[in-house]
Amino acid sequence: MIIGCLQINAKSFSQSINLTGKNITLEKALTEIGEQSGYFFFYKYNEIKQAKPVTLNLKGVSLEKALQESFKNQPFTYAIDHKTIVVTQALAKSAIVLPVNVKGKVVDEKGLPLPGASIKVKNVNKVTQTDINGNFSFSDLANDAVLEISYTGFAPQEVAVNGRESLTITLKESSLNLETVVFVGYGTQQKKDVTGAVSSIGAKQIKDQSVVSLDNAMAAQMAGVQVTQASGAPGGGSTVRIRGAGSLSAGNEPLYVVDGFPVTNDFNQRNNPLNTINPADIENIQVLKDASATAIYGSRGSNGVVIITTKSGKSGVSKMDFSVNTGIQQVEKTLDVLNATEFANYINEARNNAWINSGVGRLATDPNSARLNNVMYLLPAVLSDPSALGEGTNWQDEIFRTAMTSNYQLNFSGGNDKTKFFVSGGYLSQEGVILKSDLKRYSFRLNVESQVNKRVKVGANLTPTYTFSNQTLAEGNWQGGGIIQSAITAAPYLSPYDANGNYTKITGQGIGTSEVDNPVKIANEYFHQQGNLRLLGTAFAEFNLAKDLNFKTLVGADVRNFGEDIFNPSVINPNSVNATKLSTATNNLVENRNWLSEFTLNYAKKVKKHSFEGLLGYTIQKENINVSAINATNFPNDEIKTINAAGLITSALSRKEEWSLLSYLARLNYSFNDKYLLTATFRTDGSSRFGADNRWGTFPSVSLGWRVSEEDFLKSVNWLSELRVRTSYGLTGNNFITNYGAIGLTGADNYVFGGAGGVLNNGIRLTNIPNSKLGWERNKQLDLGLELGLLKNRFAMSFDYYNKRTSDLLLNVPVPTLTGYTTALQNIGEIKNQGFEFTLTSRNMVKAFKWTTDLNFSTNNVEVLALGPDGSPILARQSTFAAGSTHITEIGAAPGSYFGYKVIGVYQNAADVANSATFKNAAGVPTVKPGELKFADINGDGVLTAADRTNLGSPFPDFTYGMTNTFNYKNLDFAFTLQGVQGFEVLNAARRFYGNYAGSYNVLSSTANGWKSETDPGDGVSPQIDRNFNGYAATSVINNVTSQFVEDGSFLRIRNITLGYNLPQPVLKTLKVANARLSFTVQNAYTFTKYEGYNPEVSVEGANPLVPGVDSGGYPLARTFMFGLNFGF
Repeated sequence: MIIGCLQINAKSFSQSINLTGKNITLEKALTEIGEQSGYFFFYKYNEIKQAKPVTLNLKGVSLEKALQESFKNQPFTYAIDHKTIVVTQALAKSAIVLPVNVKGKVVDEKGLPLPGASIKVKNVNKVTQTDINGNFSFSDLANDAVLEISYTGFAPQEVAVNGRESLTITLKESSLNLETVVFVGYGTQQKKDVTGAVSSIGAKQIKDQSVVSLDNAMAAQMAGVQVTQASGAPGGGSTVRIRGAGSLSAGNEPLYVVDGFPVTNDFNQRNNPLNTINPADIENIQVLKDASATAIYGSRGSNGVVIITTKSGKSGVSKMDFSVNTGIQQVEKTLDVLNATEFANYINEARNNAWINSGVGRLATDPNSARLNNVMYLLPAVLSDPSALGEGTNWQDEIFRTAMTSNYQLNFSGGNDKTKFFVSGGYLSQEGVILKSDLKRYSFRLNVESQVNKRVKVGANLTPTYTFSNQTLAEGNWQGGGIIQSAITAAPYLSPYDANGNYTKITGQGIGTSEVDNPVKIANEYFHQQGNLRLLGTAFAEFNLAKDLNFKTLVGADVRNFGEDIFNPSVINPNSVNATKLSTATNNLVENRNWLSEFTLNYAKKVKKHSFEGLLGYTIQKENINVSAINATNFPNDEIKTINAAGLITSALSRKEEWSLLSYLARLNYSFNDKYLLTATFRTDGSSRFGADNRWGTFPSVSLGWRVSEEDFLKSVNWLSELRVRTSYGLTGNNFITNYGAIGLTGADNYVFGGAGGVLNNGIRLTNIPNSKLGWERNKQLDLGLELGLLKNRFAMSFDYYNKRTSDLLLNVPVPTLTGYTTALQNIGEIKNQGFEFTLTSRNMVKAFKWTTDLNFSTNNVEVLALGPDGSPILARQSTFAAGSTHITEIGAAPGSYFGYKVIGVYQNAADVANSATFKNAAGVPTVKPGELKFADINGDGVLTAADRTNLGSPFPDFTYGMTNTFNYKNLDFAFTLQGVQGFEVLNAARRFYGNYAGSYNVLSSTANGWKSETDPGDGVSPQIDRNFNGYAATSVINNVTSQFVEDGSFLRIRNITLGYNLPQPVLKTLKVANARLSFTVQNAYTFTKYEGYNPEVSVEGANPLVPGVDSGGYPLARTFMFGLNFGF
């Protein structure tokens, strides 16, 4: 028997077949088809010679179509197995065809088994899954049965049985799988049919990063999605922005939907609900960005929607996975500050300059006895010999530590054709890099669904989670006990403990400088514990009412109990102003009860080339919030920290709130010939948060798509795999305001009637002006998109342009004083966000050595278009500053821009002072001297005043980008992720302290290079060091922003590096496990930036759009080294 095989030479293969010929042999036709497609043909020569001649006129047809035409009326049949086509003689019609029992194995291109792959018999209700070794079996299959094989991340494949009893099926990884299911809100669509802007990441991407927080898994992964890690504290929250920021008061966080439940998006560093979701339980995360995708969520969709879907069981063999990741964390960066010797020189220089500048004829060599016994001029004896002090204490080393982190995960899943389940448990123990900070998380999940009968399916998801953490007083200035600023500014010639082992008392630091407390004492003695118990669950029932009609009802609850205890002992921050500081304590309790009911009706029908899918829905959601807080003082000592030991309750608060949302929704998806796509969405919401005259809002959208690559005129373009264009326009809203902003509230107050000798009377008063017309912010968005696949989808790209305008901004607008109020909440103002997004997935190398690149890039320009009735700017102050304005929101600029004086240099001499704009006293005499900062005269009147403050920069980046490169060779894999944010500024408020020029406390090393004389100007932008320094305007150094504090925050971060090894099959058989993987991961490996603070992403009030981008000495990021071990059973 002679077997024929066509060996195809290496070249570029066609996706479509072109073949024309009259009465040509079948062998010749197959040869040509093989050369064009890259497929191999196996057949018997003596049999193929008996084939009938064929006449073909094939132009741009698919391989399947070419085979059908070639084998028409032939005594042969064929089967496609991966890249091989097996040709055999057809059985005679009179022959008896017996059923076959089929056993097979599904593997990847390395030959490794793919457990959990789905195998379905085409047009027959038979489905199974591969076991842990990739094996499967069917009994009594028809001889001509066709198997449909699919596996997440791999291209689906069809294989004809053709009587074979043993099959080995190889699946190829796919960079653009158009059959992938996308969750689009209240339903799913295939990726090829989606007309909205949707980005996603899957379970593998999340798992490979070894992250412990869900929001960190999203960073640098998707275009148009900026994740800012505002705190490195264990459990600290991140801010997520989708396509910029469109609100000034109603929040800019997206809506999060977990397994169909829209959770309250009150995300902050103190109570981060995302932190209670175990990343190991996530199947995928879909981010809906344009109005077509988000309008189905109506008044909560303007900031985008993040849909989180957790894992579920699959029918087939049961599986168990266990993983442990453990490692260490270290602070990513420390600041370069003065050592003890440098500090002594700095303090002495500041005192000498103060002495010299205070009067004529005074010299640096003058002894202390001549310096008027003034601490501003006296040289400390302890600093008289700087060189003898050496390096001294680096206080950062004293508060930072190498912290341990361990993360354990165990899950069990399985099921059959009727019932499927997924059960998981997790334990996370994470120490913080600052002393005494840590987090523990205990999580459990049960997802189950059951096909009760042919028409009824039920299911439930249940997730109880408990987190417990010890917090530190990291942020804030040294006067407020902030550990970071205290560590930077504390005198380095002192040590944490004295000779007796007690904390060193560094009040005044013994040298007449400003008060700085011992940072080690703060870290050890400050007590702050948080506990968060959460139960999130849903249950559903789905009824198949008719062939194409389904009804689904879903109910859910999100129950959260948050508790917090704070004790600030008397030993922390004793200073000269309050030398007998009392201990204080705070107890906070917050209870949230969020309830959801949904009812949806779905109809899907295909009539020839027309496909319809309709959705109707009704939802109601309600939340009850109970808040209580107690503050107390006068504790007998620092040992008993509970409120009941307090001698005085200073304040008590109890508050009950609720809100509700009632909605009707509808969506229509239409496809003609699988090429022309239409999606129309409608939702109307009624919210309790808005005025009685404006309680309902309607939010429609429409989108169109065209799969151009399916047109006949592109069929012959062999290198074009997919070309799809889409556009959308729609309206969404933002209702995230206070629950009672539209109605008039009352509050308790008192008043003395009868003058000085009168009687104090208690009563109530109105606290705000009601507004019955108060409504949601309205967001209109246009999106233009293009999806492109090249060379059999080896390169997949997408492009998007968007323009969204948010109108009816919720702002507190000034009102006449005769009303008794200063402002009232109204719908007024407008903001625009527009930008471009680009993504690329490239399979650069695809053979034994594989290299894949995922790249995303996005721009966003945000601009205020309108404000109050007269368009006046909004000035705001960040709380770190004691007075003045730090931010400005004005028409034509980004909201929350930095506001202050622009530094243009240093006054060099008396003539420079006389000929330049300066601050002047009431007599018109300049109040500055040579060596002080020189500011720009913005209004050009020759005098520096508050009117010369200007816009100093924006906290919003020009563009963001991320790139992940993944390499695979045999059982080894290596990947790294880069995150970049470019073109934004940070207001480094902490530099007012550790970058000051007054010689008050320790400073950054760069501060020492200030002006010394006209011939020695230093770096040209830093003023003279002077204990009497007051160069930041006419008031004080503390209360005004200057451009010296506004720094370029652009950065490029090596966010993740992972090296992994999958144990080979012989080892797995010895260990009796299905799979095993070893990994080593580094997170936040290095950050390239010019920013002088710890982390350019830190913003203590990042959630407030009016005062963003401020660094007040926040908890720094940690560099993490993790070793991982994963077993599958």
